[in-house]
Amino acid sequence: MSDISSSELERVPHSLTPATLGQAAWALMFVAIYIAVVAGAIVAVGLSGVVELTVESILPIFLVTVTAAAILALYIHLFRRNRLTPADIGFRRPTLRLFHLLWQIPAIIFVCGLLQGLFLIALTSIGVDTTSAGTADDPLADIVNLSAPLVVVCLLVIAVPTPIWEEPLFRGAFLDGLTRRFRPGVAMILSAALFAAVHLVPLTFVYLFTLGIALALLRRFHRNLWAPILLHAANNALVTLTILTVV
Repeated sequence: MSDISSSELERVPHSLTPATLGQAAWALMFVAIYIAVVAGAIVAVGLSGVVELTVESILPIFLVTVTAAAILALYIHLFRRNRLTPADIGFRRPTLRLFHLLWQIPAIIFVCGLLQGLFLIALTSIGVDTTSAGTADDPLADIVNLSAPLVVVCLLVIAVPTPIWEEPLFRGAFLDGLTRRFRPGVAMILSAALFAAVHLVPLTFVYLFTLGIALALLRRFHRNLWAPILLHAANNALVTLTILTVV
């Protein structure tokens, strides 16, 4: 197949079976379904009055259950259904190349923030209201009202398991699947655009899109998923800590 030649840039061993685009799309659909079901169940329980959900408890419960639902959906509908192994998706033995992350992570986050800032300035200059891009309007802004133990729980969920399920899906299955059909550069752009779009926050699209490109580049440079997972984790932790200090 001609499109397989483009994937050779990742030097994937022939013994591995990278995910297809169809498998990635199927998994994403079920991740969305599982998350919707869990979120709906939480709302139903809260409205029923069976369990009294307070502002302080709803955010940690939501984060934990939604993340667990996404991980379960990914396991069942990507790995188990398709008999894929972690190595097939991109989990391989870390190498000393990971030390490059000491400069790559801060440089990438700086560039993402710079481009996002320029984007917001451009929108403001043409009369677009960008105030909703501030942390005060972020859904996670309520984290500042939580007790210290619950803040730690939320921070850990956002920084650890979230990247661990998002990266196998977007930089693993989707990037591999897109690389089968398109040139590597196009595949990275499309996977980054999808990654930014599914977060459903238009005013932060530039930041998320740039981050998605960087995550894909790290996947190729390091030839495994551990590098993008570490960048993703550092980014999520930094964003959450920024909310805690700014709001």
